[in-house]
Amino acid sequence: MSNKNVLGLDIGDRCIGVARADLDMRIASPLTTIANDDQVFARISELIKENQAEIIVIGLPRNSSGEETDQSQVSRKFAEKLTESIDVKIIFQDESLTSVAAEDNLRMQKNFDEKMLRDGTLDSEAASLILQDFLEGGQNGTIQS
Repeated sequence: MSNKNVLGLDIGDRCIGVARADLDMRIASPLTTIANDDQVFARISELIKENQAEIIVIGLPRNSSGEETDQSQVSRKFAEKLTESIDVKIIFQDESLTSVAAEDNLRMQKNFDEKMLRDGTLDSEAASLILQDFLEGGQNGTIQS
């Protein structure tokens, strides 16, 4: 079995949800949430090393017409800065309404607590959904160039 791990990122203005998956197992799971501050790239680098990740999947928001949004550009600029500081393959995964779906998933859990919507759990769950979509979609996301 190969050791091909991938991290998924849900880019937000204040924090970034992180998920991980083994490409052989093809099941994404929430990992953590990190602050989107001046240490964000150092933290992502640590997570890449800890998880031996070879690929980063970043959610790329689109509006209801399928067009990119202002937040899409935020994700693209984040990816550019990430590749300037870390040598890693980045793939964009189309996303829409992942935060809504993530909240629905959390509310269905037996141990659900409203604090989960504010403590970063929602963000890492959204990252997990982005990553799972990538895994189920045959890994046909758009590669950062």
